[in-house]
Amino acid sequence: MFAALTFAMTLLPMMAPIDDLKIEDVKPGDGVAVKQFDVIEVQYVGTLTDGKEFDSSTKHDKAFRFQVGIGQVIKGWDQGVIGMKAGGERNLTVPPELAYGDQAVGDVIPAKSTLKFNVKIVRIVPSAKVEVETPGTGDPIKLGDILDCKISIKLPDGKELADPTKVTPVQLSPRVIPGFNQALAGIKVGEKRKVTVGYELAFGEKGIPAVDQGDQKAGSVVPPKADLTFEIEAIKFHS
Repeated sequence: MFAALTFAMTLLPMMAPIDDLKIEDVKPGDGVAVKQFDVIEVQYVGTLTDGKEFDSSTKHDKAFRFQVGIGQVIKGWDQGVIGMKAGGERNLTVPPELAYGDQAVGDVIPAKSTLKFNVKIVRIVPSAKVEVETPGTGDPIKLGDILDCKISIKLPDGKELADPTKVTPVQLSPRVIPGFNQALAGIKVGEKRKVTVGYELAFGEKGIPAVDQGDQKAGSVVPPKADLTFEIEAIKFHS
């Protein structure tokens, strides 16, 4: 995937309001609308304002997949795909503040560039199933927060992957599996929830395979296509 979209983005609040992002719906699409923390697959073409193309999904073997609103792509994309539906098509005009600002990207995207994208939603991956067992109080978790939790993670056969008695600090982050971000989304202190995460939002078709350890081979930690069940208790926010 081209660096212009996978460039590591800050998880701090947006630096430009969404009003500076120009959105033109070309085709509405069907079904549920994209929301924050959804995982989507898209086809796209990116051009400069003079029409010069700097990247396209046709250069790659498959649609580009990312999790929305977690900083895996430029802010203009995180904001601009919200509300789209499967099969939908949208043109985005992204100002520099929501793209790369004063930074050039190689010799392809000059500094302070406004970028144009045509984006088509190929698929929205089914979201994790969240069941709130005990409601919490106060403000929900947001990007940048650190929240102490007790977490149980189980495979379909009941095998436990984490110590459910241990208090662990967690964050919404692009460095965890997408299903964990969905499991945490909106949680409040004192809340207990059970979350079922499909394998596509966990460790995928391969799982975590066995590894060689000298003359022995350690067993697989997570089998292929394994769904996960999280039980989460939110204890407290760090200051």
